[in-house]
Amino acid sequence: MRTLTPVALAATVALLSACTSPGGDSKPIAGAAPTACAQLAGTTIPGTRITLTESVAAGTIQLTGVQPGAPGSQAPVPAHCHVQGNINERTGIDGKRYAIGFDLRMPAQWNGRFFFQGGGGTDGTLRDAVGVLTGGGNTNNALSQGYAVVFTDTGHRDEPGPNGPYQFGLDPQARIDNGYNSMAETGRVAKLLIGTHYGRAPQRSYFVGCSNGGRQAMMMTQRYPDMFDGVIASAPAYRVPLASVQAVYDTQLFAKAAAENAPLVDGRPVLSKAFSTADMKLLTNEVLNQCDALDGLKDGIVANWPACKFKPEALKCTGAKTDQCLTGTQVDAITKSFAGVKDSSGKLLYSDWTFDAGLHSPEWTRWRLGDSTTATSNARNIILMTGGLAMFFTTPPTVTNDFWAYAMGFDFDRDAPKVYATNATFRESSMRSVAADSTDVDAYVKHGGKLLFFHGQSDPVFSVTDTVRYVGGLRQRYGTRTDDIARFFSVPNMAHCSGGPATDQYDGLTALVNWVEKGEAPSRIVARARPENRDVTTPGRTRPLCAWPMQPRYNGSGSIEDAANFSCRMP
Repeated sequence: MRTLTPVALAATVALLSACTSPGGDSKPIAGAAPTACAQLAGTTIPGTRITLTESVAAGTIQLTGVQPGAPGSQAPVPAHCHVQGNINERTGIDGKRYAIGFDLRMPAQWNGRFFFQGGGGTDGTLRDAVGVLTGGGNTNNALSQGYAVVFTDTGHRDEPGPNGPYQFGLDPQARIDNGYNSMAETGRVAKLLIGTHYGRAPQRSYFVGCSNGGRQAMMMTQRYPDMFDGVIASAPAYRVPLASVQAVYDTQLFAKAAAENAPLVDGRPVLSKAFSTADMKLLTNEVLNQCDALDGLKDGIVANWPACKFKPEALKCTGAKTDQCLTGTQVDAITKSFAGVKDSSGKLLYSDWTFDAGLHSPEWTRWRLGDSTTATSNARNIILMTGGLAMFFTTPPTVTNDFWAYAMGFDFDRDAPKVYATNATFRESSMRSVAADSTDVDAYVKHGGKLLFFHGQSDPVFSVTDTVRYVGGLRQRYGTRTDDIARFFSVPNMAHCSGGPATDQYDGLTALVNWVEKGEAPSRIVARARPENRDVTTPGRTRPLCAWPMQPRYNGSGSIEDAANFSCRMP
């Protein structure tokens, strides 16, 4: 058995703290012999139990939690050492067993870098640490590129039943672990194991995630500024408790339209009937009619989206409802939804939203409306956001299986403040433990850390304008230095993390690495429209994503389907 005694542990920590040359191969430190994969099973790290070590041959693996045969169900992997373990095993106040589970994969041909793969939703599943990249359609992964990659279940496992994924919210430590502690603990243990296996520390460390993973990336820069050199926060759920309040608001609004458009089932409206496919396409077409040409080119993209002042009122029926107009209830619902949820005093509780040309995509409607024809809605806003709000984000939690009833009974004056509440059991509010909204990243900046943000303009879950608001807060704090710290890229037509009729395939990781290791700050990243994306009118189209506040502008000659004929300019 190889045990990290206090002396050996100190030596390993020293190894991990040692300096190496950026961009070059790190050198083994004298006395730090590499440890074979099989021998890692006997490695003892305080508070950690190794549960699996195996050598995996190059090939493909079936990804955990993905239906076999489904698109993206398998991932290519190089020969690597696979380690799993549990950190801080304990019994919660609910009498259940908890632990921070991790999956670590270390390639035989290592590039000297560490990649933390961010999670999604409320996590609760130990997924395979292959190093999922940003955007859509990426057939490669960080593990195949030579990164050592780790993933964590954030301290709990999903339980069966409708409210099973949210049961952990009844334990205060599980809330904290999910909010921030699990990423720090997993990063600490992963770096120790990496240093033990290779006999040398990672040269550079990166955190890459979308949605909750994007929130986690931001959390690392705010709470653990020395752990990572660069992060990618895509569609970040950095104020997810408040975004969940917005989801409840949307449900209430769209339920009114659904009740008007279709008969009730079991006394409840069928949420998917709030807007038909034709209604959503009509909405998108009118957005394009009003805002497409604001950048000087009609191309199915709202590039100058800050200038878009779209008013749904233009679509209101003057007579009977047809496919060419929306009812007054529909117009009212979509107008209020995009203006953002407010309390009775008119205070904006989360964010406003921008109208874009991807609102008709299945990825948008799946979140907001679902496609269920029964009284039990399958909208992701109901399944995930409302469940999280009831049992995780509010204090005290509300234990329920009926998220529809919870959403419809939610009062924005009475219940929304509960995301800030504490009590004798839950001493940290969700806005303290989960929200990553601080613009104080002084220590991260001092460390030399970089932040890259990506966000789809047609994201139905987290508002692109809210991410812009955070970047604006950084600019207020750091002034002109902000461009050396953070860069933001909006993706037209893209839904949540990927999808939609969008140019959603892009390489954010290379841009981040070149910035951190070569000092090449990204101002332009080329993105491609994937043919497999539904409703893509120009498959293979490429466009530049431009560092905010710059926008792509056509140069006046050449194909409008080629990014080479566009420049990034100030609007």
